[in-house]
Amino acid sequence: MDDKMDDNTNWPEFQRRTLTIQPRRMLVKSLEYWGGYAGYAVDLGCGSGVDTIKLAQSGWRVYAVDSTPDGFANIKANLNAKELSGVECVQTSFEDLIIPDVDMVYSSFSIPFCKPESFDRFWGQITNAIRPGGRFAGNLFGVKDEWNYMQDVVFLTEEEIRGLFKDFEVEYFREQYSEGPAVLSPTKLWHLFEIVAIKKT
Repeated sequence: MDDKMDDNTNWPEFQRRTLTIQPRRMLVKSLEYWGGYAGYAVDLGCGSGVDTIKLAQSGWRVYAVDSTPDGFANIKANLNAKELSGVECVQTSFEDLIIPDVDMVYSSFSIPFCKPESFDRFWGQITNAIRPGGRFAGNLFGVKDEWNYMQDVVFLTEEEIRGLFKDFEVEYFREQYSEGPAVLSPTKLWHLFEIVAIKKT
């Protein structure tokens, strides 16, 4: 296995370094579209839990999923009893995950790490789990991303990504192609697509 790949996917270290970061911009953006409504969300690849914490503090019930449980303690330490009662922390891989019916599937920098051979099934689960009128909010890796040497990571063209949302109305779509910081390395070339989309009724 490539040592560089090991460095970039050291999830326990990633979670340790992100324990105190602010909620991610994609989550803040997605909550704007809800206009104060709080429903039931799944946080795919919740990591250190900062976005799950924000969702719970905003009144959402959250199904927080990660393959590494290190961030679950951070979630429990930063929520009061009422907020925590609406959060379920689930340790599992994307390949084994069963997603409940939800109002929103949220994912920051995690869906691409589903094994490519399982991606179609996993994406089918995501779209089926979102209730009509519910939303997807998250990001996906483009084919020009610096990490595209990783064979176990999914990289997609813009056409492929738009095709994933054929049953959605896309409310926000932004492509990023630029050099920028990464949690586990000083900088990398990012090719990202950020999407908020509402499932058609």
